[in-house]
Amino acid sequence: MKSVPVALLASVALASMAALTGCSSSNRSDSAAATPTVLDSLSSLGLGTLRAALVAAGLDDDLAGPGPLTLFAPSDAAFAALPPGTLDSLLQPSNRAQLSAVLLYHVVEGNVDAATAATLTDAASLGGASVRIDRVGSDLLVNDARVTAPDNLARNGIVHVIDRVLLPPQSIVETLSARGFDTLLAAVAAADLDGALAGPGPFTVLAPTDAAFAALGQATLDTLLEPGNQATLQSILGYHVVPGSVLASAALGSQLAATLQGTRVLFAASGPAAKVNRATLTHVNIPCTNGVIHVLDAVLDLPGPIATVATDLGFSTLVTALGAASLAATFADAAAGPFTVFAPTDAAFAALPPGLLDQLLQPVNLPVLAQVLQYHVVAGIVTERDARAAAGATVATLQGSSFAVALGAGGLTVDGQSVIATDVLAANGIVHAIDGVLVPPGVLTQLQ
Repeated sequence: MKSVPVALLASVALASMAALTGCSSSNRSDSAAATPTVLDSLSSLGLGTLRAALVAAGLDDDLAGPGPLTLFAPSDAAFAALPPGTLDSLLQPSNRAQLSAVLLYHVVEGNVDAATAATLTDAASLGGASVRIDRVGSDLLVNDARVTAPDNLARNGIVHVIDRVLLPPQSIVETLSARGFDTLLAAVAAADLDGALAGPGPFTVLAPTDAAFAALGQATLDTLLEPGNQATLQSILGYHVVPGSVLASAALGSQLAATLQGTRVLFAASGPAAKVNRATLTHVNIPCTNGVIHVLDAVLDLPGPIATVATDLGFSTLVTALGAASLAATFADAAAGPFTVFAPTDAAFAALPPGLLDQLLQPVNLPVLAQVLQYHVVAGIVTERDARAAAGATVATLQGSSFAVALGAGGLTVDGQSVIATDVLAANGIVHAIDGVLVPPGVLTQLQ
């Protein structure tokens, strides 16, 4: 058998390698070509309005370029939700520069996937201003928009679909005006606070909608807007402003925030919703050049002291007992405390053994009554979330004894009594309603 020359074998091997390499390179090229650009992916994602806007603004070539770019892409429904006439106006050739500025505000340089975005607090846009990034529960938020379809990969970047059009930030007053908070702006002007809110700040504004103000009743609103009631109006509006620029996740994380009026507000998650005191946050993280706006569905009431809150909630027996035990003044003092009161309902007092309440209210037994009432009070502010976190532990009371906090299938309990309503904020603390009267160990043996 003849041997094959080594040179021939080598040339065959090289040719084979070249052929294989050519096929691999071609496959990679074909695969890359099959992956759409950021611009082309908009069609497959059903984002026709955004694509048309990009073409109208002359930005289509930029989003088809080498990139990489991250596009926060408003859905067609997001564009449709803009105020009537806004989109048509932006698409006018004479407004091309404004349209371009709005669209570039949706674009961030580089590949920023959802996992990376969730670690950021802001990102510089190609429009110049930064977008704010936040995580509230399972939602990833870019400014006030929710990311509904993240991580759509393109050849030259990433597309995240969002449910609102991002608008470049303006001042708080300009933003409220642009978004139709007419009643709030009228109140701000009547209170002579418009100059302050147009200043450098930063401020976090808890903004009631026009419908929230309307729910007060026209007579109440007219009275508040009278010049003679300016101080009262300033207090109410000051209670809707927190110093600093506080995004929703930070507010919910810290729970309590001091307002310009001086009294605290309470941010709390409530199922799928988030609340400030008893009002629902319907829209969060609207960015402004001098702060941020969160929208409320109700006007916040200025909280009174615990004694007033108990009266307003209908805890008449508790209020009577506090007065009899000479504790009413303490809990009526807005500057006292703060205290956390686990407040028995009238039905809870009525469920005591027959004659026990009357016995406690006798003058000779008022020191015992005071101990019973103080056993319902914890120093400081303990929110529902704090109490749940303390489940399995004991908590010291003003009376001196401690009670157990538990969390089971029936919910939160203190000393075995169910907590049936929570987080009613007061000027000097917080009130939670319970369905039973707490009795400190050994105290009833002191009754006469």
